[in-house]
Amino acid sequence: MALNEAETRYELIDPVLREKGYRHWRVKLETPAPVEPTGNKGRRRVGNGRTDYLLCVQVGDMPKPLPVGVIEAKAEIEDPLKGMEQGKRYAECTRFAVRYVFATNGHRYGEFDLGTQLPSQLLPFPEFPSHEALTTRYASDVGFDLQVPEAAMLFMADSPAFSKPRYYQDAAIRAAFEKVLRCRQQGDPARVLLSLATGAGKTVIAANLLWRLHEAGQLAKPALFLCDRDELREQAWEKLSRAFPKGSVRIVKSERGQNAASNAKIHIATYQTLGLDDEGQDYASFLTQHYPENAFSIIVIDECHRSAFGRWSEVLRRNPNAIHVGLTATPRQLRESKQQSADDAGITANNLKYFGDPVYEYTLIQAQEDGYLAACEIVKLKPSIDWKTFTRAEVLAAKPVDARTGKYLAADEIKDRYAAEQFDHLILLPERIEAMCADLFQRLCDSGGPEQKVIIFCARDLHADRVALQMQRLYVAWCQQRGVTPKDHDAFKCTAEGGSDLIEPMRGSGERCFIACTVDLLATGVDIERLNAVVFFRYLKSSISFYQMVGRGTRIDEPTQKYKFWLYDYTGVTDLFGTDFITAPARPRGTKPDDGEDGGEGGGGGSGEGHNPPPLPEMKTGQSGTVVEQGRFILQERLVNGERREVPVPLDEYRQEMVARVLREAATLHDFRSLWVETQKRRQLIDHLLGAHYSPDTVRELVGLTDCDQFDLFAHYGWHEKALKRSERADAYLQAQAPWFASVGANAAIVLQGVGRQFGLGGTEALESSELWHTPEIRRAGGVTALSSLGRPVDVLKDAKIRLFEI
Repeated sequence: MALNEAETRYELIDPVLREKGYRHWRVKLETPAPVEPTGNKGRRRVGNGRTDYLLCVQVGDMPKPLPVGVIEAKAEIEDPLKGMEQGKRYAECTRFAVRYVFATNGHRYGEFDLGTQLPSQLLPFPEFPSHEALTTRYASDVGFDLQVPEAAMLFMADSPAFSKPRYYQDAAIRAAFEKVLRCRQQGDPARVLLSLATGAGKTVIAANLLWRLHEAGQLAKPALFLCDRDELREQAWEKLSRAFPKGSVRIVKSERGQNAASNAKIHIATYQTLGLDDEGQDYASFLTQHYPENAFSIIVIDECHRSAFGRWSEVLRRNPNAIHVGLTATPRQLRESKQQSADDAGITANNLKYFGDPVYEYTLIQAQEDGYLAACEIVKLKPSIDWKTFTRAEVLAAKPVDARTGKYLAADEIKDRYAAEQFDHLILLPERIEAMCADLFQRLCDSGGPEQKVIIFCARDLHADRVALQMQRLYVAWCQQRGVTPKDHDAFKCTAEGGSDLIEPMRGSGERCFIACTVDLLATGVDIERLNAVVFFRYLKSSISFYQMVGRGTRIDEPTQKYKFWLYDYTGVTDLFGTDFITAPARPRGTKPDDGEDGGEGGGGGSGEGHNPPPLPEMKTGQSGTVVEQGRFILQERLVNGERREVPVPLDEYRQEMVARVLREAATLHDFRSLWVETQKRRQLIDHLLGAHYSPDTVRELVGLTDCDQFDLFAHYGWHEKALKRSERADAYLQAQAPWFASVGANAAIVLQGVGRQFGLGGTEALESSELWHTPEIRRAGGVTALSSLGRPVDVLKDAKIRLFEI
């Protein structure tokens, strides 16, 4: 009897690793079960996530071993080189921030080396390199001495407050330290960029990174954590103050003319606090007054994609010897400007130019596959009026008024034309707002009710007002129809003009503050774990803004079982998935963005309306307005121009690709049926699909076949058979096989009929569960024993399954 994967680990792999000297330095790497966009809130897949060996080396008495490789264990009978192609293994090395990937079935092994990027030939597993040999080889391959004092940062343990980081958080820190060591060895300034999906825990990474540097004796001078808004400062304070002893972490501010953080080891500051955005000064006043040059050992810049457009870069110029670490989900590249000054060119908003390529990247897709971030179902929609462009003559004919004053507007106050990208930003269309709100409200009702946590991104502050008002009207009418009392602030505006005080109850309460209508105030720095939907009523051109906005929905909320968020796209913004984070150079302050632009960072009329705003035309078109659904999409990672990118895949394409994989395993329906009734083969097929990131249950739900078994899903789309509901197939089986039941003993007939009834209740999986034999009617009839008179019970049950699926 061949060993399965778990037995292979225990019987064949573990003894060799112990003999080779790895012992306690072989760490098991485990992730949660992946999430799927199935149902209103998604679900975790049944079973465990991935489990691999994280192979570590140890140097002397260092506190923590250093991961250098991953070992993928395979069942004894599997080919150890299966899946060892170059691209996949390169991705594995970068994902775990290791040098080597090994694969073994306990008898033979193969390896992939990130340096050579070539898979090796098969070798006997007893010849696997020893701990000492691998340590020596790793030091040689990476090119620095692991014994030198500076290398100690690689072996430091995490802060007790965050002692069990997720594998990618640990990998990001190790990748950062390796870059620092290489830069120092080459005499270059240490500049590090980390790119991780929103919600992946970048602040925890910063806390452990600073703690390890402290433990390695690398914080002779204080560290500075720099951010650009109060919410991020408070978030950093909460995490960093947990990681370090009391008093070691302080927020930078002026107290009695002094710096309140002067004696702290970790300083947390916003650009505003340091005086880096003070237009009234020619220098960064607080920074230069309280901090000499080269005052810091390390500077961590949070959300660095939003930085470096102004004087904030002064803090980097004054600390050239410090380690500079940029954290972002969207590393920005700058489209160069001919007007760019020499100073701006020195330190620009181009993260890749300043920091270099990210030393570690962790994408939204990877986090979803690992079960750390919520799955996403994309619904693309379009208001019918958005196919129309209005000319000045058409607008004047509709007798437009100023949306603020109600006064009629003259011809010189109307633009030549208004296209869809300008609707509700430069011209207000009440019917469009009403149609979009009605469509969204119905979708919320269909997917769990209107009392869900939702963010709607609007075109401007006044637009957010109107959307909030309309959503609240729909909610109150919904409550009146049901005779229930409306809850407080179901829909509310939350922009720079007001409403930010409702963010906290939205985050923490299940009884108030459900639908936040904003422009960009909630785009970053606000974690609302239970958020169920992200909605775009506004157009965008900035992929940076888009990713930051989408990131509001990616958190998982275990208490409410939220593993999925809906992304309702009314303006085509999801086309920005997978695009480069390239932005235009900064405009001089005080200038307005071009009509219809979003200003690169989601401005576009943004958070305020100004003191003397120009007239905003409001026009009734006389059209009732409809919203057209343009399809549902599943977010997947695909190769685009040779690079892995996040791409919204149309449901039909996703389904066709999944079915094509099944057809490669079974050419005919007869072959598929024969495979399906074999429990082990069926599970291998489903595991293969899930491993390739195709979920049959997700497809089954989205195509409206939730009452059907997976067998009927594949039979229908693979071989054009009619998709029967589970109950229909069970009833047909009981009727068609009546002569067979009559030809066997009474007890056997009861068991065989029970098989059909249990399928009707739970599908194929119900026939593979031990609970089948504990159902009252089957148990009373004798269960397995009752089938013995017809032959081997396993063969009789297989025969019953074939008859069931032949219907």
